[in-house]
Amino acid sequence: MHVATTIAPVQDGQLTEKIHDDLATRRLAPAEHVVDTAYLSPAQIERAQRVHGITLLGPVLANKSPQAKAHSGFDKTAFAIDWGNEQAICPRGATSVSWTELHISGHIYLQARFAERDCRPCPDRARCTSSATGSRSIAVLPQALHEIQMRNRLDQQTEQWQRRYAIRAGIESTLSQNVRAHGLRRSRYRGLTRTHVQHVLTAMACNLSRLANWHDATSTRRASRFQTLCTAAGFTII
Repeated sequence: MHVATTIAPVQDGQLTEKIHDDLATRRLAPAEHVVDTAYLSPAQIERAQRVHGITLLGPVLANKSPQAKAHSGFDKTAFAIDWGNEQAICPRGATSVSWTELHISGHIYLQARFAERDCRPCPDRARCTSSATGSRSIAVLPQALHEIQMRNRLDQQTEQWQRRYAIRAGIESTLSQNVRAHGLRRSRYRGLTRTHVQHVLTAMACNLSRLANWHDATSTRRASRFQTLCTAAGFTII
């Protein structure tokens, strides 16, 4: 169990790379790391595989465009991308007229915009854009990251992927156990360093508790006569 402690404003996803780097330094990097959406992005998936050989498994954030939410019209997947010529091609065959690099929330996107002369008379305009007069544009990640994003969004809809990801279900009980039984949510100390020590000790307590539970569940030793007597009388030995 790896432990990383940060100040409260730091978002979960900002720790993914640090966790991988720390584990790799100790030669404990996993072959596969199963996380939730907060801990991964196409860029993090690519880096984990390239730098540490880690398969970062989790649901990529869904497409939030109006067309994708409504499951109708032309969302981003309906457009073909010509990476070599830096163009996008719409379902009606029109080609974008501009290709601009954008910086949004620390990520690089490539925006392809179509000409008004193509969009205004298009018979599928209502299925493509809600703008009354403007032309359609789409923003995509750089090619390698775009392909990771598209592939993962398709894969995570399959039953095979969902069965593979089901292994993460146990983490919720681990969090609950640490919060309820070991006081994880409240720091007993002031300062990041001391709080980190508490977190490490909490993780150790969780591991020892689970090892004890596993030992009890798998033990084949016969109970002593004293244990049998106490059990029959309704007493619990601590």
